[in-house]
Amino acid sequence: MKESLRVKIFRMNIMLIAVALVLFTVLGIYQVRRYSGSMEETNRDQNAIIVGSLSDSMRDMATESFRKYVVSEAKIIDGEFWTMRHDLEILARQVQMVMEEPSAYSPVEVPLPSQADAGKLTLQLLYSDEARKDDPEMKEKILRIGGLRNMMLEMVDGSETMLDCMVSLPGGASIIVDRTPEGKVGPDGQPQYYNAYRRPWYVGAVVHGTTYFTPVNKDNYFDNYEVMVGVPVYVDEELAAVCGGSIHLDSLADIIEDAKLGEHSETCLINENGNIIYSSKEDGELGVRGMELKNLLEGSNADLVTLTEEALEGGTGFSLLDVDGEQTFVAYAPVDTLGWTLLLSISQENLNKTAYLLAEQTDTVMEESLAKLRKGEGRTVATTLIIAGILLIFAGILSLVFSKRLVNPIKRMTLRVSEIEGDNMSFQVEDVLLTGDEIEVLARAFANMSEKMRGYVREIVEITSEKQRLDTELSVAADIQLDMLPTRFPAFPDRKEFDLYAVMDPAKEVGGDFYDFFLIDDDHLAVVMADVSGKGVPASLFMVISKTLIKNSALSGRHESPAAILNDVNDSLCEGNEESMFVTVWLGILTISTGDLISACAGHEYPVFYRKGRGFSAERDPHGIAMGSMAGIRYRNAEWHLDPGDMLFLYTDGVPEANNSEHELFGSERMLQALDRSVGEAGEDAAGGTDLKALLNILRSQIDDFVGDTPQFDDLTMMCLEYRGGKDPAENA
Repeated sequence: MKESLRVKIFRMNIMLIAVALVLFTVLGIYQVRRYSGSMEETNRDQNAIIVGSLSDSMRDMATESFRKYVVSEAKIIDGEFWTMRHDLEILARQVQMVMEEPSAYSPVEVPLPSQADAGKLTLQLLYSDEARKDDPEMKEKILRIGGLRNMMLEMVDGSETMLDCMVSLPGGASIIVDRTPEGKVGPDGQPQYYNAYRRPWYVGAVVHGTTYFTPVNKDNYFDNYEVMVGVPVYVDEELAAVCGGSIHLDSLADIIEDAKLGEHSETCLINENGNIIYSSKEDGELGVRGMELKNLLEGSNADLVTLTEEALEGGTGFSLLDVDGEQTFVAYAPVDTLGWTLLLSISQENLNKTAYLLAEQTDTVMEESLAKLRKGEGRTVATTLIIAGILLIFAGILSLVFSKRLVNPIKRMTLRVSEIEGDNMSFQVEDVLLTGDEIEVLARAFANMSEKMRGYVREIVEITSEKQRLDTELSVAADIQLDMLPTRFPAFPDRKEFDLYAVMDPAKEVGGDFYDFFLIDDDHLAVVMADVSGKGVPASLFMVISKTLIKNSALSGRHESPAAILNDVNDSLCEGNEESMFVTVWLGILTISTGDLISACAGHEYPVFYRKGRGFSAERDPHGIAMGSMAGIRYRNAEWHLDPGDMLFLYTDGVPEANNSEHELFGSERMLQALDRSVGEAGEDAAGGTDLKALLNILRSQIDDFVGDTPQFDDLTMMCLEYRGGKDPAENA
């Protein structure tokens, strides 16, 4: 005969309670008597184990974690300065273009600093006390550099740490962007002098001839300290300007303080000479007060001097040594951009402090428990026997009552749960389930779960639908973008005078790079390489507009040269360009019968030519500002000639600026070397010329090998054109 759940519960409860009471009584009395004697011994052993195990564990953690932690924090600090250096080097490159081709840039007035602009991010003009303000040549340079106003404002406004940026001319003029113009106006209301050539960032950049980071020095106008960087600009091997920027010591201190590992650790930043730039401590061997000059290599602590020498070699490490008379763990890692080093330290005592504190608390609790146990030992034995008897009597009664109350709601709940399936996801809390205990909680949980499940199903359906829609739109956008680019090769199979091949690899689903080539007439071939600012969908839309305008303008017959075409397209792009987007363009028109090539450049990379017997080389052409930046720009033509067998290689900045995990750029020089290797390995195509597809594939493989696992940051686009001569080879010879 089958037994009901109620009978099973009753019998199980009685058996368990009876056995439990017997065991409880016997073991309780035994344990009470035995526990008192072993309490003190257990207390001592437990404290020793806690202190020993925690100390070992924390020491192991320090050895493994400190090294990794200091490396990650050093990279965070390095990232701030790398971004600042990168932005200023881009500014320096633009200033060089302005100096080399001033007529290509529209003049913009640069105002003097004013109290009315207090707290505003503004462009300002300052002179040194020796400047010749009426020098017409310097005035012209100031007006042309003023055309870079938007770029300089965006550099400072888009950075969380960069305080200012400036362009200082050897003649004594400085064009500055910052938020403190009021600090540069004297009590008489006149602008104060700014002698840039006496500032360490200017002097260091000129002396070293390259990007230079200064030690910590005082601000020229305010009672603040800062780290500055200078980038020299040379034109025809002569100093034309120095670009600079700064980070306040307060901002640097915040970054370094964030690197601390808990409240007991300390951080210290030293330069390449061992001088302390900043320390979270004011005293001790690793401390420094204010701008006090302190060199760790000149200290009396031989172990600390040795560690400093090892750290300045540029590696990472970890040591336990005596600092200020205390055993201290010190880890270090390099800040590569500056050539500085970050030190992170914590005393051995602070590492073990948690273990000692836990041991003391455990000892106190054990002593209190032992005293109470001894006091109530006799009373506990008597109470245990009484409770055991009472519990045994009431156990049977209570088991009968509660088994019934327990089983009925469970039966009902089981029935309702079994009915949940398919579209029926609803679970209602009925009156029989309102028991006021865990059964009611469980029932309401089932009800809430069923309601959430219905919501989750609806949300999943909606999210899945939306994701599919977005994926479809992005896929369609990418297909549309690729469809707009010529991708059939050979592009002109009936033309034997030339061959070309091009590839584009966007950094996102859709990108801003594009290329184009088309016949204007039977004897003229146009080639285009361009790079739109930004990435993603906005860049792709601007790319579509730019590509369409360039091709339509070239085919319209209204313009006689590439420069005229770019003039026309630039004016069209500037109309309604509220987002201030821009595009760099290189446009060339090849006369197929003669090999003559005319080109115009709007801020794009220099073209690379392959000449037989000489290999690949970049050849400079007149550079104008990027299209869409300013209306009224007039671009200039450049003339070239291609002999049979010569090649033209065009590319976007995604090629030379491809970087590896160590932030090293592929660079123009490495690109030219890779091209020379590629043309040697590419072989010939069916027509006897260079296999251009193989050439670009080999070049891309070399870029991929250099980049490694580093994610692609920018769109990467390349085109190669080989000129094979006119229609009559004998005539060409």
